[in-house]
Amino acid sequence: MSSKRSQNPALPVLDDAYRLASVKDTEESTRDLAARLATTELRRASHPGRVTWDAIDQADPVPAPPTVVDGDGDLWLRDRGAGTWTMPEFDPKTFPARCGEVLTWNELAREYGPLTALANDRHIGGGGRRR
Repeated sequence: MSSKRSQNPALPVLDDAYRLASVKDTEESTRDLAARLATTELRRASHPGRVTWDAIDQADPVPAPPTVVDGDGDLWLRDRGAGTWTMPEFDPKTFPARCGEVLTWNELAREYGPLTALANDRHIGGGGRRR
């Protein structure tokens, strides 16, 4: 996806994790997962007041946040009626086609995690794991 950070400039993104020695030293076949887990830890350490779910947190959070930021720093909105997620800023020229689809929490977390609630959504999603 995109690496633009305009919405959350201080929130660590996957690009930050890929530059870490611990991620660079990981076997290529597991580097993406290592970067996602590292991004999760960076976000939890730098923004302890926000809930961050990693790519393996597949259960829908209860209560679910209305918005989350994915691993690249892009915003996703939840359709409260359907419980699905869409990217409001989707542009087929900038993002992969999959970002224009309606996704479940499980698909969003697995494909674009870690996911972090916005600062004003701190009280939401208490079911997410915090360390």
